[in-house]
Amino acid sequence: MSIEQITKAIGDESRKKILDLLTVGELPATALFEQFEYAAPTISRHLSVLKEAGLVNTRREGVFIYYSLNKETFKELEEWLEAFVPVKIKVKQERTERATSPRPPKKENTFDKFQSEF
Repeated sequence: MSIEQITKAIGDESRKKILDLLTVGELPATALFEQFEYAAPTISRHLSVLKEAGLVNTRREGVFIYYSLNKETFKELEEWLEAFVPVKIKVKQERTERATSPRPPKKENTFDKFQSEF
């Protein structure tokens, strides 16, 4: 898929909402339709645009169609966007992630507690 097609698909608020909903995992079309006040054919068209851009995968099970995110396309988009992110920001982000990562709690030394009581 072309980056232009991907970015056009992501540029619509309704399609962004669909992508957000799919971050929890695969969902049937009916579950997606319920999240909007639009008619089903309108949402169906949005889903078609996302599928044509390669952002979602479909799986048919009987009469139901299930949608899920196509992670490969998002990786492709991420790789393309990396060229626009300065190295300085990437390094700063990595430092921040390391600094905010949870640290294991200090183990209490029972001997130290015993010593402080005297």
